[in-house]
Amino acid sequence: MLCSINVTFTRLAWLSREYPSFMAILVIDGDEIRLKLSLPEQLSAFWPAPTARLDQVESIEFIDTLWSKDVLRGVRSPGTAIPYVVLIGVMRGSGFKDFCVIKRKNPGVIITFSSGPFLRWIYTLEGSRHAEDQILGKLA
Repeated sequence: MLCSINVTFTRLAWLSREYPSFMAILVIDGDEIRLKLSLPEQLSAFWPAPTARLDQVESIEFIDTLWSKDVLRGVRSPGTAIPYVVLIGVMRGSGFKDFCVIKRKNPGVIITFSSGPFLRWIYTLEGSRHAEDQILGKLA
């Protein structure tokens, strides 16, 4: 019994090294930005990772509570959701689409766009705000 538990923990440790980040990451590539998703996020979203041009960015907000009616609106379609645990996919409403990658009750980022397929990208921020700060610098 002890041996099987040890093997299970070893496999979990290997998985955490293999996929260290299950968080969406904002990547700046020239004049384009994209939300880089891990493989499990990509499969859960049922939608390709979004991309946009830097000149389409209207604003960036850092939010402490993403699970609120002020932030989330519309219905999820397509995607995966367990309330207050995970929301990955597209939120649709009358005249808008938001791409969301929200995990737990962690703080996050809302990027608003002037045009493109999504009005906003809403995602949990874990770690550095380097890419977001670079975009803020270009907006100023």
